[in-house]
Amino acid sequence: MLHRHAMNRVCPVAAWRIGSQIMCLFLALWLFWPLPSHADEVRVKWIPDGDTIHLEDGRRVRLLGIDAPEFGRDNASDQYYAREARDYLRRLVGDRPVRLEADDQGPDRYGRILAYVYLADGRMANQVLVEEGMAFFYPHAHQSRDFQKQMLESQNRAISAQKGFWPRILSLPQPLTGWVGNRRSKRFHHPDSHYASRISSANRVAIFSLEQAFREGYAPARTSSPWPDAH
Repeated sequence: MLHRHAMNRVCPVAAWRIGSQIMCLFLALWLFWPLPSHADEVRVKWIPDGDTIHLEDGRRVRLLGIDAPEFGRDNASDQYYAREARDYLRRLVGDRPVRLEADDQGPDRYGRILAYVYLADGRMANQVLVEEGMAFFYPHAHQSRDFQKQMLESQNRAISAQKGFWPRILSLPQPLTGWVGNRRSKRFHHPDSHYASRISSANRVAIFSLEQAFREGYAPARTSSPWPDAH
């Protein structure tokens, strides 16, 4: 039997070891326990166009970081490749589960959730649409640099491979003086647009072709879209 004085020497050491083990356990749980995220697995019910999906639970989702050709409203003509982009997205995600990763911006002005949409195989539908020439990359300041780099690389591969709408879009007539880019917003404008004249010299960029604009990560301003109508 240990003398009481010896036991008093042992117990603090044992207690210190037990305490250290408990601290290590808590640290491991903190590091590896899955954190709550904005990811949400859902099922797609309907797809109205090439960058929007409607879910079975009634929510509407706008795919972030891209823009697809639009269907005409109020008797306006459909844009070139609007039907092809929508049909491609239907084949990609229609009537099947997908995983949403919602953005922190909240809903857009139409009440749609802004999200990255992931397929069951792990691919991001937003990126697949750009990779196949069904949508173009639409940059925003809140996007991460990694995301922007990834999307621009996908867009440049689609342009080089002449996929989807790119052959016709890049062969459209150009303004004689080229386009005017805004370095800060990453938008390009028609030179006759009043928005072009308001760009500061520090942010003003000369763009000589649509291919240059899209390859460098510029997207058309809403008021200067070169997109033709569908035929």
